[in-house]
Amino acid sequence: MAEPTLAGPAAGRYNEETAARLFHGATALMAVLGLVLQIMATGESPAQAVAPAHTWWNFLASASLHLNALVFIVSLSLLMEPARAGGPVWRAVRVITLAGTSLLLLLQFTPFRGVPAFAALNPTAVFADRLLHYAVPIMVIVGWLIFGPRPRITPLRVLWSLVYPAAWLLGTLIRGAATSWYPYPLLDVGLAGIGPVLVNSVLVLLLWLGAGFVFLALDLAMGREPDGYLPGFGDEARAEVEDRNL
Repeated sequence: MAEPTLAGPAAGRYNEETAARLFHGATALMAVLGLVLQIMATGESPAQAVAPAHTWWNFLASASLHLNALVFIVSLSLLMEPARAGGPVWRAVRVITLAGTSLLLLLQFTPFRGVPAFAALNPTAVFADRLLHYAVPIMVIVGWLIFGPRPRITPLRVLWSLVYPAAWLLGTLIRGAATSWYPYPLLDVGLAGIGPVLVNSVLVLLLWLGAGFVFLALDLAMGREPDGYLPGFGDEARAEVEDRNL
C-alpha cells in the first residue's frame, strides 16, 4: 500500500499576505481609535474650560499624537500592500514608527511619562492612554517582527528618521519658552535649567539613533519577509515536504 502523501504548505503567499493585511488593519484601527478617544478626552478635560486654545495646542504638540498618526498611515499602506517596497520617504517614516513607538512604550515604565495620575483622568482618557502608549506600540513592533516587510531599513533611512525627533524637540523648547509648558519634566527648562535640558535632548536623539540601528540590525539578520508562506512554512519547510513526497 502506498504511503500517504503529505500536504504542503497551505496556498503560499496569499495566506501570509492575508494574515498580514488583517494584522496591519487591526493596528491602523487601534491607532485611529486611540486618536479619536484622545480628542474626546481632551475636549472633556477640565483644562479645556480654562484655556481651550492652550489645551488643544498641547494636544497637537504631543509626540504620541504624531507617532500614532504616522502608524495609522503606514499600517493603512501595508493593509493595501503587505509587501510594499516603499520609497526613501516611506522607509524613513517606517523607521520613525518603529523607533518612536519603541521609545514611547519604554517611556511608560519610567517616572517621566508625562501623564498625570490616573485618578485625575476620566475613563475616555485612560482608554486612549492604554491604546496610544501600550497597545499600538506593541502591535507595531510585533507586526514588524512577524510580517515585516523586510529588508527595508538602511543606515541612511535611520539617519533621516532623526529629522522628526530633532524637529519635535526644537518645537517643544521654542513653545515652552513662550508658554512655560513642557510635556515632560526632563525637558522643562524652568525646572531643570537649559544646560540639563540640552543634554537630555541629545540623549533622546542618541536613544532614537540606537533604537533605529537595532531595527536595522534585525532587518538584516532576520531575512526576507514576506517570504511567500505563513511563518514556519517558508522555503525550508516546503523543501522538506517536497523531499518526502518524492
